[in-house]
Amino acid sequence: MNTPLLQTHDLVKAFSHKTGFFAKPTSQLAVNSISFDLAPRERLGVVGESGSGKSTLGRLLLGLTPPTSGDVLFDGVNHKDRTSKDWTKFRMRTSLVQQNPLSALNPQMTIGEQIAEGLLVHHVAGRASAYERAAAMLERVGLSSAMMTRYPHQMSGGQRQRVVIARALILDPKLVVFDEAVSALDVSVQAQVVALLQSLWQELDLAYVFITHDLRIVRHLVDRIAVMYLGRVVETGHIRSVYERPRHPYTRALLDSVPTMDPSVRNLPPPLQGEIDASKASEGCVFRTRCPFAIDRCASETPRLREFDGQQVACHRAEDVSSEICRKEIA
Repeated sequence: MNTPLLQTHDLVKAFSHKTGFFAKPTSQLAVNSISFDLAPRERLGVVGESGSGKSTLGRLLLGLTPPTSGDVLFDGVNHKDRTSKDWTKFRMRTSLVQQNPLSALNPQMTIGEQIAEGLLVHHVAGRASAYERAAAMLERVGLSSAMMTRYPHQMSGGQRQRVVIARALILDPKLVVFDEAVSALDVSVQAQVVALLQSLWQELDLAYVFITHDLRIVRHLVDRIAVMYLGRVVETGHIRSVYERPRHPYTRALLDSVPTMDPSVRNLPPPLQGEIDASKASEGCVFRTRCPFAIDRCASETPRLREFDGQQVACHRAEDVSSEICRKEIA
């Protein structure tokens, strides 16, 4: 069995807030007790609504924000134990692709300068060699090397996103975190970027974490999926298994909210009622205020991830939810 490339153990991140000058600061858990392993070349999707903690998790994985408690290990080395030299090596082996490519790029630098920058900063190549590799990487992501001299404002949104991906891959990283990497693009461009990512993964020795709220996109890009709600993973499993047999009511609601192309299906009530309530995150099930299956136990006892039918689900009533879903499908 392969040694995990990335591991997290009981990862927690809390942010403090003050509502007034004399008010006591309050703490909000953005990431709450998350543990998982990621194997080399594995593709993990992290999905959930805005405010579920997905982006914070991505920043914790890359060491861009320190955890409140818990551990992140990359190649067996804990982030907490890294020296400055270790962090430099880690930065060379990991990368981040952000949501908005225009804000991620420097408007005063040419495309070639920005892609080659990582090679120069880490002294991987001389200037001439770095620019040659940058031009080759542009071609690899489907752009012409003639765009090396352009500036970000001279390119379309899809082209800029390809540039950001090229910059992220120029150092041949082993792990990339894609944080809502296609959500700012229109549907036709999304399809092109998805096809590009599929192709690059086939070519490269690469593992990635793909963070998104769009369940239409993620099913084509990952092997395994983790569904987050208010900082917790409520369900995880193989992508096909979770899509075909969701065991948590929140996962089911997310899947039901995906628009259908069937013209006969119209005017359906929203599968989720209400808004995320962070005040309910301290104890009990975080989803209970919006869950049609909630019982008294859900308010007093926090469900833990447990094995159920080949997946892991954090729900006291997973068996009942599964039976109800099966009855709906049969009907």
